[in-house]
Amino acid sequence: MTLLGEHTDYNEGCALAIATSQRTTVRAGAAARGTVEVASSELGVAATTLAAPSGPPHLLLAVALATAAGSPGVRLVVDSELPLGAGLSSSAAYAVATALALGMTGDPVRLATACQVAERAAGSDVGLLDQLAVLLASRGCVVDIDFVGPTWTLIHLPGSIGLTVVDSGERRTIAGSAYRTRRKECEAAANVVGPLGRAARDSLASIDDPVLVRRARHVISECERVVEARGALARADLQALGDLVDAGHASLRDDFEASTPLVEAARERLRRTPGVTGVRLTGAGFGGVLLVVHEPDAAVGIEGHWSGRLEAADGAGVS
Repeated sequence: MTLLGEHTDYNEGCALAIATSQRTTVRAGAAARGTVEVASSELGVAATTLAAPSGPPHLLLAVALATAAGSPGVRLVVDSELPLGAGLSSSAAYAVATALALGMTGDPVRLATACQVAERAAGSDVGLLDQLAVLLASRGCVVDIDFVGPTWTLIHLPGSIGLTVVDSGERRTIAGSAYRTRRKECEAAANVVGPLGRAARDSLASIDDPVLVRRARHVISECERVVEARGALARADLQALGDLVDAGHASLRDDFEASTPLVEAARERLRRTPGVTGVRLTGAGFGGVLLVVHEPDAAVGIEGHWSGRLEAADGAGVS
């Protein structure tokens, strides 16, 4: 999941990401030639053919990866601890776990790109952030990704900084949200000022449409926050990181218009919790989970809502 850097991956920007301890496991076995079957503890069993694929998105994703892997036919058994539609990159974890179960190899960029292509075939026009984060995660570290390249480094997560994710109660899907509209708006702004992740604030004056100005300003300022957050993590500065997370949420809410009333109500409750220094919506937006930055011993959560502490798990949460 994203610590900071929302909607920067497809804009040639930068981001900080961290993996949760929840795992997604995919086991591959033989199936009739030309068929793909997916058995999921949450979604039941779905099957289709390689020649004329049809069915739900998770099945179409499996078909795309099976085709890329050269599989003649496969049955996949999926077991995931990640809640669907919560902004915790459940689809990316599923894609990466499926690719590995099918025996796909290569460097992280190649594997992440293959998973990105598969997700797009299933109807989600995603960037590379989630797939790379899943592949690169290391225990006790935050993954610092520059999407020009892409290149990456690992940053130590200080023990004095607590991180928790809390379900807002608002479900969302990338395919069914305004995510595609935001991407098109970013592309329109980039046609004027160049890649937003590398643009300067003063370039905003070149954009005539006020909506595109706001979209571009979010991406530009979000990349600035990523740079500042690197320093906050190095200093183990809990308050500075919380302030940046709060600012990131305000930008995502106001300039990117990716929040909802239900999300805002949940965020306000969490922000008033003693020991909390910052709260923001994470993932593509329009619902999902909230990231909370807090003192390590703070009790963080909302009764009746799923929550989990983040400990920068290794193994990418997939197997």
